[in-house]
Amino acid sequence: MGPVAWSDVASFAGNKETAASAGDEPGTLENSQPRAQLVRVPLPITGNVERRLIAQLRSVVERLQGEQESQNIERVVVLEFDPTRSGGGMGSEFEDCLKLARFLTSPSLNGIKTVAYLPQPLKGHALLVVMACDQVVMSPESSITGLADSQGGRDPTIRGSYLQIAESRKTFPKKIAEGLIDPERKLLRVESDQGNRFVFADALKEFERTRTIDPSRTETIFAGGETSSLTARQARNVGVVSRLVKNRSDLALLLGLSTNALRVDRVTTDAPRPRIILMDRYIDDRFVETRISMVDKAIREEGINFVCLWIDNPDGTPAALSQFADFLSRLNPRQVRTVAYIPKMAGGVIPLVALACDDIVMHPEALLGGKTDSFTNEERSDLLAVVNDLIVPLKMRNMALADAMFDPDLTVYVFRNPQSGAVQYLTETDWKALPRREAWNRGAKMTTDGKTLQLTGQQADDLGVARGTVRDFAELKTMYGLEGDPAFAEPSWVNRLIGMLASPSLAWLIVLIGLAGIYAELQLPGIGIGGFVATVAFTIYFWANFMNHTASELEIVLFLVGVSCLILEIFIIPGFGIFGLGGGILMLIALILASQTFVLPQSDSELRQFRNSLMTVGGALGGLAIFVLLSRRFLPQTPILSRLILPSQAKANEKDVFENTSELLGAAGQTVTDLRPSGKAKILGERVDVIAEGEWISIDTPITVIAVHGTRVVVKSTEQ
Repeated sequence: MGPVAWSDVASFAGNKETAASAGDEPGTLENSQPRAQLVRVPLPITGNVERRLIAQLRSVVERLQGEQESQNIERVVVLEFDPTRSGGGMGSEFEDCLKLARFLTSPSLNGIKTVAYLPQPLKGHALLVVMACDQVVMSPESSITGLADSQGGRDPTIRGSYLQIAESRKTFPKKIAEGLIDPERKLLRVESDQGNRFVFADALKEFERTRTIDPSRTETIFAGGETSSLTARQARNVGVVSRLVKNRSDLALLLGLSTNALRVDRVTTDAPRPRIILMDRYIDDRFVETRISMVDKAIREEGINFVCLWIDNPDGTPAALSQFADFLSRLNPRQVRTVAYIPKMAGGVIPLVALACDDIVMHPEALLGGKTDSFTNEERSDLLAVVNDLIVPLKMRNMALADAMFDPDLTVYVFRNPQSGAVQYLTETDWKALPRREAWNRGAKMTTDGKTLQLTGQQADDLGVARGTVRDFAELKTMYGLEGDPAFAEPSWVNRLIGMLASPSLAWLIVLIGLAGIYAELQLPGIGIGGFVATVAFTIYFWANFMNHTASELEIVLFLVGVSCLILEIFIIPGFGIFGLGGGILMLIALILASQTFVLPQSDSELRQFRNSLMTVGGALGGLAIFVLLSRRFLPQTPILSRLILPSQAKANEKDVFENTSELLGAAGQTVTDLRPSGKAKILGERVDVIAEGEWISIDTPITVIAVHGTRVVVKSTEQ
């Protein structure tokens, strides 16, 4: 299949009057489904909660009223009653609840439908706010408990306020409302010759004078003498709710909305205190760890309540980005609002952190998603687990669209309900799981076979993935009311130093210095300068990578074992070079593994990191080769070093190696340098590179050749 035909998608998703034609700009999805916004009502309603909620609701209402004024589109505000602690809101202040209820029933909300959503049990005066809504929806586990004696249900002022609010909305039948605020009265539902009626027990005889009832069909709603309550099913039975829903997705379907339409609005009356995280580089574990630490500290100590991720075409490891997405998803929505700003590109696995934010704001031509086909099946499975188990339920993202950004084999279609005008973006499996799937018509395919979903900013806005589009950051500041120039979350000088030392651009030089130090120590035994330099360099290298979360104890142990093998080969048990060769290989392996989080690369991101590791070590080895050549050519001529370097190195005209060293076995000679343990000896009239067995041997000491292994000549002292 070729590129997605967005004009076809738009034409199917929109109503007949507003459907886009084939020549319309891609990504335009006009439709007649309701505009909606979900607002959390924290319980209990005390302190300044009422004031903040009214300001928040006013902002939401103004925004909804300002959208698509020319079209007859229903606008919905869903109030989700969310207890901050157990008790279902017990302790809410009557006066605060009354102010909020009066706002909900005021002319300010003309043209706005209000829906009270109760996912959990509700108690106390918060009931007044529920009564002020146009519609009530409950989960099967929720319930409504009326006023206790201590809450003043029989106080004329309180009672009158409840009945006034109930009468203005008629969401609660009048008798049900009265029974909930007066725990002493017994309420019955009777079947009479004029239909079912609610009747208080103390008024039943009066009721029977004018109507005939069937005593066998009489049902007790409230027993009286105790606090009145309704389970979710009882509330449905008495007409308070029309339907029970399990979650927000079911609620969206009930209201004729897209499943991702009910995302929480985070508008706050407090002035935004923003912090920007610039994501313009490779995102690894160290980057994520430092940013999480900085954001967490800024929220706790500085009162930061707005975090903006400025995403500018970075890349990163799936594990690191999954960790970052987990952190962003779990931030307390009452404390901080998170926004992903994408001016150009957010591809690969980067959409994971964007979807984990409360809002996504993009340039109209920016791109979100695309190119994750290089990931392993395990990596893709882990990414989808984060999306489905964390991001979708917490951020109310459309599951099919979110999954399609990481799964090239997923096929997503646009479905439309002709009756409500609602539009859904579902897979075939999702559609079959709908309770009334026959009511939905399948339309255009939104994904391309074998490719992950990629959206422009405009398309993401039309699909509800993004909150909106902006041309630049100045427009984003205006959108959220940000003043001045927000500060960037920058790592401390220690973190910057660690990142710099661990970067390939500097790490190769550190490794080169370490290798050059080892070479110098072997050439100038006993001096100790080379050994000291090597120790410092490799300590810095492994410390930086350990703090950068690429090196572990394993790499450090491997390197130390390699060094030990090299020492054994040179100083203790000289032989065929097995220990020396093995030690060198172990050191190189340790250096490579220390700069990456895996053994063998299995994805593009890992291959890129592996390439950097090879370049670090390869660059160091190349530099070492140049250093060796230069040192042999120029250092012997240096006044100071000429006194330290082995005398034979200063005599280019002397023969250093026998063409056939096997003839040296058993020959006697004399050292011409100190053997510590390597050095020079004169054997059979020629100067030869030798190595001492056991203890070091001083200059001018008689020696005998006891072993020859290729060019390796082992000697021992014959001095008595």
